[in-house]
Amino acid sequence: MQCPKCQRVEMVIEVHAGVEVDRCGACGGLFLDRGELVRLLRAQVCHEVDNLSYNLLSDDMDYVPADYGRCHHTRMTPVKGPGGIRVDRCERCGGVFLDQGE
Repeated sequence: MQCPKCQRVEMVIEVHAGVEVDRCGACGGLFLDRGELVRLLRAQVCHEVDNLSYNLLSDDMDYVPADYGRCHHTRMTPVKGPGGIRVDRCERCGGVFLDQGE
């Protein structure tokens, strides 16, 4: 799957607590299929999944629209996620994209 935000590289699959997470090697963003964020939160492993420190790219990428989720829906919609953070969510497949540090 190509990164929904930077569109530069194929995302790499990582497994955390039995949950497959797609990570972009260029921008550090994460794509999670429907329900995977909840599973990671319940397993209390989020600090292992996104332990990258904050940088200016995180803020810049927050305003870049996410174009495609796993289902190749045209545009993901920014919504408030857990803790009030802004995440990009696909209304069709329910997948979410988290920028680095979110």
